[in-house]
Amino acid sequence: ANAMLLAGIFFLFTSFGFVLNFVNQTWIYVPWAILFALVAGVCSMAWAYAGFRRLVWIMVILLPVQVGVNVLIGIMMRKQVPAYQQMDFTREAITDKLVIEGMLAMFSIITGYTLVVGFIRKEGARIFATTAEVKLAAEVHRALVPVISQKLGGYEIYGISIPSGQIGGDLVDVAQQGRQWTAYVADVAGHGVPAGMIMAMVKSATRMRPPDGAGLPVLLTDLNRVLLSTSAPNVFVTFACITSVEGGNLRFALAGHLPVLHYRNRLRIVEEKLVRNLPLAIVPDTQFEDDSIECEQGDVLAVLTDGLTESADSHGQELGLEPLKEVLLTLATNPLPQISTALRQRSLQHGKQVDDQTVLLVRRGLPV
Repeated sequence: ANAMLLAGIFFLFTSFGFVLNFVNQTWIYVPWAILFALVAGVCSMAWAYAGFRRLVWIMVILLPVQVGVNVLIGIMMRKQVPAYQQMDFTREAITDKLVIEGMLAMFSIITGYTLVVGFIRKEGARIFATTAEVKLAAEVHRALVPVISQKLGGYEIYGISIPSGQIGGDLVDVAQQGRQWTAYVADVAGHGVPAGMIMAMVKSATRMRPPDGAGLPVLLTDLNRVLLSTSAPNVFVTFACITSVEGGNLRFALAGHLPVLHYRNRLRIVEEKLVRNLPLAIVPDTQFEDDSIECEQGDVLAVLTDGLTESADSHGQELGLEPLKEVLLTLATNPLPQISTALRQRSLQHGKQVDDQTVLLVRRGLPV
């Protein structure tokens, strides 16, 4: 495709060289006119190649080379053509010259146009196929990461993930086993199609082994082993999960993820709950730890991805957790979808979205 485009540029600018010969007030015989036109075509092709590749050094060299070649051809032409008084300016000679150069110019225009159109058709078909595949992948992504709104075991759970593009690497999900459930968020490094593929692997691996009430370290160990054996060396995943246990309380585990924000309804404060573990898919045989959360009636737990906290303003200052904690403290009694929307709006007020943004909210209601 690149060769086709460059060839099209060559022929189009060769025809431009012939047109310049038409308007030139100096008589130029046909062979020299062809030579000037070919130089114009070759130089235009070199300019285009350097521009496409952003090779500034070629552009710097090309300008004096092009000027020098044209000057050299002019000197050679003046030495080898007859004196001006001896030139053939008959009507037949002028007509032959115009016909030949005109036909060559038409041939160059048609050939260049055909090659450029062929390039556009070829690239259009390729881009259309790629776009169709991306749209299909986006539909699969929406099916894999739907909005979550459930009530399980006295808890209200809401989760939503908004990718920065058509396909994201964030995942929010709830896995249920009997009366126990596990809500989790995964954030694959990067975004786009590669991150989306890893995200689908994480969901499949997690769903294959729904954890019991005290099995979060085992779950993380299994996920770590699976990801290390199937993903690229430079891929890692941060993971945060909350699971119910007997008695209505919760346990949680983090693998390189942001702290869980805990709104305590009785005290009207927001605390950060943290367990320090490495992200998944970095070190084999990593030992993971979990911890418990005493969640009282009206308490809200929030798990966020760094797409919200790392939004930056015009000075490069990131938002951080504190403004989001203030939003949670102010709106903790509102419906969970409203809290989620307010958290994202606070992030967007600070800076535009450049990464996937995911929110998981868990609130304890009346016992069932």
